[in-house]
Amino acid sequence: MSARRLGVLLVAVALAALVPACARQPRGAAGLDATDGGVPIDASVMAYLSLARALHHEASLKEEGDVPGAIAALEHLTAAPRPHPSQRVPEVEEVLADTYARIAELQVRQEDLTRASASVKEGLAHAPEPSYFRGHLLEVGGIAEEARARVLRDAGRAGEAESAKTRALELLHEAVVVQERVVRETLAEDAGPGKGSGR
Repeated sequence: MSARRLGVLLVAVALAALVPACARQPRGAAGLDATDGGVPIDASVMAYLSLARALHHEASLKEEGDVPGAIAALEHLTAAPRPHPSQRVPEVEEVLADTYARIAELQVRQEDLTRASASVKEGLAHAPEPSYFRGHLLEVGGIAEEARARVLRDAGRAGEAESAKTRALELLHEAVVVQERVVRETLAEDAGPGKGSGR
């Protein structure tokens, strides 16, 4: 499975699991909390998540034969009004981070690398802390720089190509660091206090 397909699958699964749970779970280990400074999950947040799921499905249907149409579907989401705009809603921020990553991937396919890098930057603003979403955005940023290096090398601009390759390696390394941290922290949470020590 490609990284792009895996990312789409992850957000689809996350959204599918999240919306039914909204009405019955507080945030915490399960991921929904209204007591940690976040915003309670309400009808507007649930509607936004449903909108996101529908637009990601639309993009999936279009992306093989109509990449611009797929990007337009995703940009419909990034431009849509957001619930509780004066507050940071973690679920909304995660959806936007993932959506910008997918837009950037599609822009790389079109070799629109300047816009791809801009989309990654937009996405990172929605994922400022270490998370799967930030790591994925860094990965996509690295892929965009790798493509830029290839284009520059083919154009005979060896110095600029080498700079782009260096930036690609930096971003991919950052992605690895973030995702390894996410895995470690998840394992630690799963172990819980006093677990795994044998004492």
